Amino acid sequence: MTNLNNKIVAIIPARNEEKTIGNVLKVIKDANRFDEIIVIDGASSDKTVEISEKNGARVFRSKTREGKGMAMKSALKITDAGMFVFFDADLIGLNQKHIDLLLNTFIEKNLDMVTGERGRWMYLPYIIARIDNMLAIGGERAMKRSVLENVPDKFIHNFAIETALNYYCKVNKLKYELVVLDELDIVPKEIKWGVINGFWERLNEVWQIIKIRITIIFKKNEFIQKN
Repeated sequence: MTNLNNKIVAIIPARNEEKTIGNVLKVIKDANRFDEIIVIDGASSDKTVEISEKNGARVFRSKTREGKGMAMKSALKITDAGMFVFFDADLIGLNQKHIDLLLNTFIEKNLDMVTGERGRWMYLPYIIARIDNMLAIGGERAMKRSVLENVPDKFIHNFAIETALNYYCKVNKLKYELVVLDELDIVPKEIKWGVINGFWERLNEVWQIIKIRITIIFKKNEFIQKN
């Protein structure tokens, strides 16, 4: 474990993830790499909270669906940790090697942020992210507290958060890298929410990514660190 100044917490935003979050938390807990595990629950109506607490996580419960971005940013109010490692709650195949790769790369290279791209579809997400790092939108990422603190709230709505984090690191010339998390996947939205709702959720995610890409072109100065 670490001292207070280098405290590392695992943070899992979740909403109605009772089918997968137990396994995700078990792997994270068994890794024994974190000072604390926190689940940020977005008004779940299933057993997400109960399962999370049973697996040793501290649960922060929101009464409203604030979206992924605000859920991630709320970690700043929940913990004083200096390093955050985020995981999606609907992961399939998460294992010790994934956690070690994220953390070891982050710590040993003294990075400001590292993003894990899932090694699926013949490594297509990783290849795309290498070509355009704004498209590194993996939910598994480690970062210094200061990165999350300094991304303006107005740019983190729901799925825009990953692009905003990437852009903040880029314009401020911070140290960040990509790693491949082989054999890691997530539950497709169409399976979780049904074909129609899942499809619209996917379209909404794509629209938010496109929208933030357009927005940051004109808002670069708002991302630059103020000395």
